Amino acid sequence: MDTQTERQTKKELRGPILARRKAMSTDEVDSLSRIICGKIQQMDVYREADDICLYMPIRNEVDVTGLIGPARRQGKKVWIPLVTGETMVFNAYEEDKMGEEGAFHIPESSSEEILSPSENTLIIMPGSVFDVHGNRIGYGGGYYDRYLQQYPFCRTAAVCYDFQIVDQLPAEEHDRKPELIVSECRVFRQEDIA
Repeated sequence: MDTQTERQTKKELRGPILARRKAMSTDEVDSLSRIICGKIQQMDVYREADDICLYMPIRNEVDVTGLIGPARRQGKKVWIPLVTGETMVFNAYEEDKMGEEGAFHIPESSSEEILSPSENTLIIMPGSVFDVHGNRIGYGGGYYDRYLQQYPFCRTAAVCYDFQIVDQLPAEEHDRKPELIVSECRVFRQEDIA
């Protein structure tokens, strides 16, 4: 499949799933997000992490901000994405430094402390569509794929609602599969899929 066809197919797959997500009620988002965050906290990949990279949810994404308090109480450092052009880094999450919306109207921190990732870094990533083989379609920017190409030793867990998981997705060679895909109903582990 050529790249243009691949992009079109991904766009077509995203549309109905994101429309369904957009239609969710606030109560549904809150309830399912609590279940998913609870599952994450029970996992070794979370318990063993020193650094937790979260995203700031928009458009009814799974709300992972519920992990901020527990992570800090457990002595973990919390980081969020900072996007400049084609580049994404993670900088320290600090309530008093949450400034204007950044790229894609997503809130960013103005902290100048940038993460130096390690094997004890867990990146919790969003996405639009996933499949039972561990493939992930993001939103078309490729930020997480590029970051993980640079830092392949980071641990990864993607979160989504169960309706975002389909049987099969087109995958490109540069696409990075998360180690875990966690929904309110199921968990897919790359080690079990591979």
